[in-house]
Amino acid sequence: MAFRCFRWSSYLSLALVLVIGAACRFAWAGEGQAQAEKLIRHGVELRKSHDDEAAAREFQKAYDLVHSPRASAQLGLAEQALGRWEDAERHVDEALHAPTDAWIAKNRATLEEALGIIQAHLGRIEVIGDPAGAEVSVNGRSVGTLPLADPVKVSAGQVDVEMHAPGYVAAERTLAIVGGQYQRVVIHLAKEGAAAEEPKAAPNPEPSPPIATPAVSEEGPSTTRVALKWTSAGLAGAALVTGVLFTVLHSNNVDSFNSNGCSIRGDQAVKGGGIPDAPCQSMLGTSQTYQKVFIAAYAAAGAFAATWLIFQLTEPSSPAQGAVEHALRGPVCAPALSGAGVSCAVRF
Repeated sequence: MAFRCFRWSSYLSLALVLVIGAACRFAWAGEGQAQAEKLIRHGVELRKSHDDEAAAREFQKAYDLVHSPRASAQLGLAEQALGRWEDAERHVDEALHAPTDAWIAKNRATLEEALGIIQAHLGRIEVIGDPAGAEVSVNGRSVGTLPLADPVKVSAGQVDVEMHAPGYVAAERTLAIVGGQYQRVVIHLAKEGAAAEEPKAAPNPEPSPPIATPAVSEEGPSTTRVALKWTSAGLAGAALVTGVLFTVLHSNNVDSFNSNGCSIRGDQAVKGGGIPDAPCQSMLGTSQTYQKVFIAAYAAAGAFAATWLIFQLTEPSSPAQGAVEHALRGPVCAPALSGAGVSCAVRF
């Protein structure tokens, strides 16, 4: 009977201890939650007064107390305002992974938008190299040892990557990262003393005397002169074609004028018994216009051809030019000075 009483009293004592412990934990949690809520409210007020640095400290205290989704979200938003993109992404993303929290559900759209802005300011770098087990630091913060399991997220801008291992010479690389960029950096550490063990490089041999090279002559027509020369030739050809075309049109119009029984009396076109005729007058006007056009075209062709000929005759010779001129030797055509027509000559 005494044994049973002792056993029951032990059970009761243990139960009492558990109840008291649970009560203490609930009381401590409630007190911590209240303190965290107070810190969060104070941090919000500080952010309204644009003191994001002090607000981040308050949110960090609240987060350390309770690790609540709201504290994590507020801390991430303050870090975003301060440009601490890596920490901001971690805390806002942590908050969004609490879908059952009422405050997170209410502000999810705002938090997701903030996360998108934060991630636009982040890049990723993949650090590889050797030896295995070397410690890697990024911007002074240790991120693990080789081989790293995942790329390291970094804020856009200048990023310093350092690697060191016992018995090896530490190495450092500086990268320029833009938002959204993925960059790989490879670092191979050299063993300590390896540089001293390497054989000295043989002295450089006496430099050989410079080999004389023949000077390349730059004489010859300038680029502008060549351009003007061949532009003149092209315009002469275009004017010549225009003159020939309007000569043909003029000739056809004269044939039509004559075949319709039209004739010219003074400045008027007449028909039959000398009666002015409107169709004949129209053909006469058109014929005169065509005549003016082909005369002007032949004159322009002659002027441009003369310009081309002057450039050709006064052009300094060069080996390259000789080949071109040889290929261009042949008949040269220009308007005849005696009237409408074309005269050609062969140039040697």
